[in-house]
Amino acid sequence: MNTSTTILDLPENISIADKYRYWYDFMENEVSFNREDSPLHARPHCRRVLFLALKLSEKMGLTEREKDILCLAAVFHDSRREDEGLDKGHGLRAAEYYGHYCTVNNLPFVPEVHLICAYHDHDDSEGIADITHLIENAEGCIRLYRVFKDADALDRFRLGPNGLDVRFLRNAQALELVETAKEMLPRSEFR
Repeated sequence: MNTSTTILDLPENISIADKYRYWYDFMENEVSFNREDSPLHARPHCRRVLFLALKLSEKMGLTEREKDILCLAAVFHDSRREDEGLDKGHGLRAAEYYGHYCTVNNLPFVPEVHLICAYHDHDDSEGIADITHLIENAEGCIRLYRVFKDADALDRFRLGPNGLDVRFLRNAQALELVETAKEMLPRSEFR
């Protein structure tokens, strides 16, 4: 691959390139991060989760609306972290930031984005139980929650070569992206 070619120029990624670039630009221009300098949870991580969410969405045949929900969750989900540890509650803080952003900018609030962000830092059983009680279309939201958690988990290679335990992936299609996730880590600045 020559130096002017990015991962988005590869034939297998052209179908997601425009949507990725749209949400990448949105994140760069609209989303602030509490810890801009975070080596583990700032923009580079969110870029990779965005990419992986789109790849997983494509493999799973999700609708454009579902893809946009996952993209919004990807760009906001770690924006309100306060430390590099578990930081339980950063998901809820990110969800509240997302809601505030929608209000201030007079944009439609999407409950699924709020719930995915709010519960992405919880154990699945807890997140699913709460989502079930908080939204009418719980089944659809739970499906997206699981997809998002897989996209986020696939970027665990940033924690080291053994950072991802594939036994915890929720969707079979996520297993198909393990090598992609491993290979893309050094190219996290792609556009």
